Amino acid sequence: MESIQQDNETINLKKIIIYYFRHWRCFLVAGIISLIPALLYLILVPRTYEMMTKILLLEDKGTSSSGLNIGDASGLMKTFGLGGISGGSFNMDDELAKLMSTTTLQDVVLKLGLNIVYYKPNAYKYKMYEDAPLLLFTDSVTQKNLESPITFNVDIDKTGKVKVVAKNEDVKKHLEFKSLPAEIKLEEGTFVLSFREEEIKPLSLKLEIVPSIWAAQDLSESLLFDEFAKNANVVEISCTDYEKKRGLDLLRTLVDVYNSQEDSIKKAEGGKSVQFLDERLNAVVANLTDVEVNIERYKLKNKMTDIEYDVQFYADQMKELQMKIIELEAQTRLVDLLDAYVKDPQNKYNLVPILLASGEGENSSKSVLSYNEALLERLRLLQSTKGDNPLIGQMNKQVDQLRESVFLSIDNAKKSLTLTLDDLKGKEKIIIDKMGVVPTLEREYIDFRRQQEIYQALYLILLQKREDFLLSIGENKDRARIIEAAYVKKKSIAPRKLYALIGMIIFTMVVPVAFLFGKEQFVALKKEYKETK
Repeated sequence: MESIQQDNETINLKKIIIYYFRHWRCFLVAGIISLIPALLYLILVPRTYEMMTKILLLEDKGTSSSGLNIGDASGLMKTFGLGGISGGSFNMDDELAKLMSTTTLQDVVLKLGLNIVYYKPNAYKYKMYEDAPLLLFTDSVTQKNLESPITFNVDIDKTGKVKVVAKNEDVKKHLEFKSLPAEIKLEEGTFVLSFREEEIKPLSLKLEIVPSIWAAQDLSESLLFDEFAKNANVVEISCTDYEKKRGLDLLRTLVDVYNSQEDSIKKAEGGKSVQFLDERLNAVVANLTDVEVNIERYKLKNKMTDIEYDVQFYADQMKELQMKIIELEAQTRLVDLLDAYVKDPQNKYNLVPILLASGEGENSSKSVLSYNEALLERLRLLQSTKGDNPLIGQMNKQVDQLRESVFLSIDNAKKSLTLTLDDLKGKEKIIIDKMGVVPTLEREYIDFRRQQEIYQALYLILLQKREDFLLSIGENKDRARIIEAAYVKKKSIAPRKLYALIGMIIFTMVVPVAFLFGKEQFVALKKEYKETK
């Protein structure tokens, strides 16, 4: 029974194949008809190319050490996680997010004018670039505030008379001008229409200006970002376009805008740090002046000249001890400055400024580094998302928690410094007590001198760091370095002859089979209908 069933299936399959072979004319006609859409595809679809560039994303290491070292003070700063302007941190995913963000792409769109579309006459949605005969201008405020697209249908007759039909979602306005350039005043703003180069008469052209954020969203879909290698900071950026110049300009401008944004952020952060250092320098200079005036008055009052020679013996013994006290006092002043800055409510979401990055120290605490990284992540979220995004609320809570850990780190450092200073001053008191022959004025003078040296050391630290910041701000260094300039690949990606051939084959095989099968079913149904009567 099974062999008989298999034979019947083989016979039925042969009948089907023979049936379709008998109707070879249908397949021939379908093949000829399939030439029409294939040719239309090859003729109407513009020749599209792929453009590519490669960039190397560099790590911003911030300011470098100038070699100034006053002992363990720099180690204390490193313990707080204070390095350069940007902390020297680098994350490939963060940089790609900034490159792909709508904020960056929106700046690219506005710079190239990609939100203003010039449709080629007698072509299906072909967007011209540099060959557009007309130009449409408007101010940057209007372009950024535009909420819906506006279409301009321009007709210029042989005499040069211009008719413009401007319409948006709600309003349609008819305007006439004697010649170009002409101002088109709408509710959204004022637009200027002019010829690109020479006058062309007659002319009919459709123009459209869309919100720049919409154009940026469309642009993000046409751009492709790919990491060159897992452990490399190289990114391949590619796009497709039938206008080669537009694609190349897009890739070049994207890199330029990214570098410009990074440079602006770097200068803004550096400017705040310089302002902070200027304020502290002025305060230190004022304190140093007061101490020097007090020393002058003290010497005049007590008729002192070279008192150091009178106590040379004890000074030699106390020299090493005093140096340690001065270093710790300088550290204490720096920690107090940091404490005042961090606890200021106005600086709640500002990066903790970098006061010192020279020398070597232990990296036992990373609370401030984590706090700065969280602030940078919050800034990135604010740039790429709206203010009511719940992620921003979560990030604010995380920043507040990290801020409390920074307070704790600073308090612990102050306690540690206080204990060490108390111990050193106790030792100093023992030596001073031995100086029975040294008058009281000597001890007072030593205290004045110590304050003077502390403020001088602190002044040198702040001044050197300020110079480092100014040098870093003035350094014009691109964050994205081009290692392979934008170029057009040799072979076009559309239209594809293979796609046209595959379409012809599918059309030739499917349409006749569907037609014959439908015809056969229709005849069978018609015959069955007649037999039931």
